[in-house]
Amino acid sequence: MESFKKSLRLFGLVCLIVLGAIGVGISGGIPIPTSNRKKNPTEINITIDEQNEEGEEQEEAAFKL
Repeated sequence: MESFKKSLRLFGLVCLIVLGAIGVGISGGIPIPTSNRKKNPTEINITIDEQNEEGEEQEEAAFKL
């Protein structure tokens, strides 16, 4: 009786491993997340236009984040 329980437990373990391998084979596994921060940096441009007494543009600035 004890050898039957061992063989049944081993059969259950083999079934779980086979089902898991089939599932990974069908779905393709877990994709590794990639970091797109370096490839696509966020850029915010802020322009400041000031006019002096003569009506000319004095300063223009752009900032990157």
